[in-house]
Amino acid sequence: MNTRIVFIGAILLTVVAGLSPQVFAETTVPQRVIYNGHLLDSSGTAIASEVNIRFSYWTSTDYVTGDVTATGAINIGASNYANWYEEHTVTPDSKGYFSVEIGSVTALPDFSELPVSTLLNLHMQVELKASSAADTAYELLDRDSTDDTVDRSPVRSVPFSLNTNFLDRKQIGSGSGNITFLGSGGYLREGGTLANRFTIDADSSSGGTLYLRFGADLGKELSYDQGNSYFNFNDDVNIQGDLTVTGLINGVDISSLSAGSDQTHLKVSSGAGLSVNISAGDYRLNGNVTQYSGNSNQAVTDDTTNYVFIGSGGLTIRTSGFPTDEAFIRLATVVTSGGAIQTISDRRVFNSDDRERTIVRTYAPEYDGSSIQADGSNNVGQLSVTNSGAAVTNHYVWTSTRSSLQDYDIVVQSEVPTAFVRWDSTPLSIRYRTTSAADTSAKLDIEVYDTAGNQVTLGGSYSALNSTEWTTADITFSGTPTWNTGSGFLIKVRPFAKDSEKVQIGHLKLRYVELPRE
Repeated sequence: MNTRIVFIGAILLTVVAGLSPQVFAETTVPQRVIYNGHLLDSSGTAIASEVNIRFSYWTSTDYVTGDVTATGAINIGASNYANWYEEHTVTPDSKGYFSVEIGSVTALPDFSELPVSTLLNLHMQVELKASSAADTAYELLDRDSTDDTVDRSPVRSVPFSLNTNFLDRKQIGSGSGNITFLGSGGYLREGGTLANRFTIDADSSSGGTLYLRFGADLGKELSYDQGNSYFNFNDDVNIQGDLTVTGLINGVDISSLSAGSDQTHLKVSSGAGLSVNISAGDYRLNGNVTQYSGNSNQAVTDDTTNYVFIGSGGLTIRTSGFPTDEAFIRLATVVTSGGAIQTISDRRVFNSDDRERTIVRTYAPEYDGSSIQADGSNNVGQLSVTNSGAAVTNHYVWTSTRSSLQDYDIVVQSEVPTAFVRWDSTPLSIRYRTTSAADTSAKLDIEVYDTAGNQVTLGGSYSALNSTEWTTADITFSGTPTWNTGSGFLIKVRPFAKDSEKVQIGHLKLRYVELPRE
């Protein structure tokens, strides 16, 4: 077919950067090219019959033998083939005009993934044949019939599409005013005014605290307080290596600490090879003060954790842990591996006050300082004290033959000691047992009144206590009771019984913390 084509234009829709301050990750540019043409035969007469048009991309302007196969198909193995082609069947209008959407048959390549060398040398090849003819009938629409090496049309930008290389008139790069971006793996591409530095508040305009935040909801921050000239971490810091400090730690200049000062007493440090040194210092153990002169090159075991302490046998190093059966002073744990000391963790305690102690006061029936009393109604029964035999302990017994519950009060008066600091977490407990499993036949109630005579709010097990086995009820105090040292307070133990059932009441215990006065 002897034809020639006049093309009105190929239009690629583009987005001009700078129209909006927002940048979107997804493209909104149509991924097709509009191709308009005017098809005439060699005499200039319009062709209005059905034709096939084949478009393909190449990286060379020159059409050479081997770019198509013997059957007329595109040779996809050709060295300059750019991995895309498609065919359209069109019927021009009566004047020979037609229009197609390139990319509507076979998706266009993703230009963002093409090598720069391909993009800069990309050419389009256009071929034409009658739709009924074989592929071998395709004719090349030669761009320049006077030059055998110029056969294909280069793919170039239309004027305003040149601006798509920019975002708000800024270009991607690492120079001043350039835009940086996330590279492979989501990492921030090296860029900025210095390739190895990321600057916050580069123009020094904030004048306050500068923040680097980790997670919007997590809220963990590293900040720099310009007013006080120091960094702040708002959570714990774990350092897995050496820490070098040239300033103060809590106001103490560690470089000024010398051997023999209070802070270095009994300090453990590395010796030669698998050994440690212990500095001199005095210590007290079980009331005895020892003036320790120090020790050098004490052997430690390899590939394990060594526990260094002073116990009843003096300085001791072992791998089984600190003692649990004697009084001792922790010095350090030393971790070794591969014939060398890896870490030495100081386990000494410089400041302590161990005078607080927990006191347990036990009341055995008949409770010391107790009295018994009726509350004025339903108080018919018998209260006695007996022995439990095999348990070698006394206990109260309350019983009644009446058909309705009868009760009686055992009132214990105690005193808040002068060394009292606070009650233990479980300040009161009592042992009890009932002969009936129903609290409607036998039960036990507890009440406590503070030193101001006000009833204390109790927690735990303190009301309608019932069990056919000996059981310990643990009782807690809550609210804001008054506990004046040296003043008395009351504990009321109230058993209920009927139908000859019994309530048995054993030991009562009080627990509190005291600080002995010097």
